[in-house]
Amino acid sequence: MALDLASLASVRAFATAFLSSEPRLDILIHNAGISSCGGTREPFNLLLRVNHIGPFLLTHLLLPRLKTCAPSRVVVVSSAAHQRGRLDFTRLDRPVVGWRQELRAYADSKLANVLFARELATQLEGTGVTCFAAHPGEACLFGCSALL
Repeated sequence: MALDLASLASVRAFATAFLSSEPRLDILIHNAGISSCGGTREPFNLLLRVNHIGPFLLTHLLLPRLKTCAPSRVVVVSSAAHQRGRLDFTRLDRPVVGWRQELRAYADSKLANVLFARELATQLEGTGVTCFAAHPGEACLFGCSALL
């Protein structure tokens, strides 16, 4: 199935198609990511949308199926770059220009991933759906409780 995480309409269409054709969802792994920006017509910079907002929306649209299929899990692939992230909610709509802003936007998107995974793990406690954030440079997955 086609999915363009830069387009929230595509994310919604994918979720609808998936839910109508697939009876099970045991694991959802968010591993998409970009590190440079381009132009866009939708709100939020392209980097944040592909790395965080698209997967965030997809998770919420598929969450009922994950709960029905429990035990299940959500794995969010992040990056050690999250440690340099500083979310400034007043800047999320601004264009990202130049390599320094791209690095910052990338780190911010990965911080958003980690914060999302931690909060989702808390909200899903006791449902049979577990949530983890993973650094691709590590050999194992870290449960959200192990993250700072």
